[in-house]
Amino acid sequence: MMRIDPRSATLVAGREYLDNVRTRGFWLSILLLPVLVTAAAAIPAILTDSEAAARYAVIDQSGWVANAVHARVVGDDVRAVLYVAMASDPARLPSPLDEIVPTLETEGDRAAFEQLCVELIVELERNATEIVAPQTLAERFAHWWTVDPDAVVAIDDDITLRRFRLQGGVGTDRDTLNGLLAAERLMGYFVIPEDPVASGEGAAYVTRKLTNPDLRRWYERLVTDVIRDRRLREENVDAEIASWIQTPVRFAPVRLTDEGAETEADITDTIAQWAPVAFVYLLWISVFATTQMLLTNTIEEKSNKLVEVLLSSVAPIDLMAGKILGIAATGLTIVATWLLVLIGVVLGLPKVLGATLTVDLTGLLDHPAYLVSFVMYYVLGYFFYAAILCGLGSLANNLKEAQNLMMPVQLCLLIPLLVMVPIGRDPTGGLAVALSWFPPFTPFVMMNRAAFPPHWLTYLGTTLLMIGCIYVALRVATRVFAMGILMTGKPPKLRQLVKLLRGRHHAA
Repeated sequence: MMRIDPRSATLVAGREYLDNVRTRGFWLSILLLPVLVTAAAAIPAILTDSEAAARYAVIDQSGWVANAVHARVVGDDVRAVLYVAMASDPARLPSPLDEIVPTLETEGDRAAFEQLCVELIVELERNATEIVAPQTLAERFAHWWTVDPDAVVAIDDDITLRRFRLQGGVGTDRDTLNGLLAAERLMGYFVIPEDPVASGEGAAYVTRKLTNPDLRRWYERLVTDVIRDRRLREENVDAEIASWIQTPVRFAPVRLTDEGAETEADITDTIAQWAPVAFVYLLWISVFATTQMLLTNTIEEKSNKLVEVLLSSVAPIDLMAGKILGIAATGLTIVATWLLVLIGVVLGLPKVLGATLTVDLTGLLDHPAYLVSFVMYYVLGYFFYAAILCGLGSLANNLKEAQNLMMPVQLCLLIPLLVMVPIGRDPTGGLAVALSWFPPFTPFVMMNRAAFPPHWLTYLGTTLLMIGCIYVALRVATRVFAMGILMTGKPPKLRQLVKLLRGRHHAA
């Protein structure tokens, strides 16, 4: 039986590690992933904030629905702006908002606030742009709202003008509106039928951009609310009774802790339970990248005959062991760097920007089991797949041959990605339990179950199973590597490889 020379294997491992980490390209590639992930999360939000409001028009054949919808939109927006005003320092608010806060404080109750909202909405329903010299507070607010909508959207992110803005003065001729659509001046326009209370037949949303349903869904919801209220009134249902009938029942999420206590759950708790899915994806990238590095390195040295020089000084088993350990150290460097960057972003970014995160991500750092599990399953997953790919790499003469040989391994690696969300939704279900005991998937599935840790016997059993499988894989890979590293020509087929392995085993 072949034995590893620790000194030779260590020399090869040190060479492999230094060849990778001392280059600038290596460190740039490590930092590229956090940069791309951060950009992928930040750019859509930045683009959403910077993009112009989607403009729309309405052809109202009923004569009343569009006005009723507009009143609801205005009412919701006025309340959003005034709530911001009430919580802000009047000295920092633009006029006339700086006059509203003292007014509300003087009145001192919610009824005064609601009354002011009603007055403002009444003024806004008029054509406020015709107010040449606004006098009352409500008139000044209405004039500000309609004349300078960009100043309005700067107050609150939730108001409609930021996302959807009704385009006035375009008429109701469909040919004209179609021309505006073609010229990209409208996102779309709505057609309301003559009697939507009796039937919604004939209602339409005309647009060129079917991939963006946000505007249609928003306006559809508002029209539905307006029509429902009208139907209730026509059936002589009292307004208070109608409101009571439509009041939804909302279940407050409550989390049961490991100690058996009930605590109110928030978005941070949800993120913490979904965090293992993100760690699974990072684990998959780490294992895939480092094993690909090992495979490429093996094939490159074989194709340029460098391996013949190395084998003149070390045994094949020492060369293989050194390669696996050297790339393992490289992979751990990559993983450690990613984790440090992640911790730095969570802890340091709010301080650098002088802002508070909307969602408290520091709670993830209170789960050390996630980080420990990640490192442990990276090591187990890497050694398992490294043994397989190192053996396959020794049989191939170039990358094209290697790609054909490793196709089954790549397909096997895709399955953990396909099931990580279903397992994340039910980490104690039958799928998660079954795949935990299938060695090619064990590291990824067990990492995925970290939010609801299984019994310690499951951890022990799956870890021992992985260690046993790694031992077998390394034994087989050692024989394949020793036989195939100097082999030239077409790679052997599976049947030929089995015969060669059997013959070498008997010879040993």
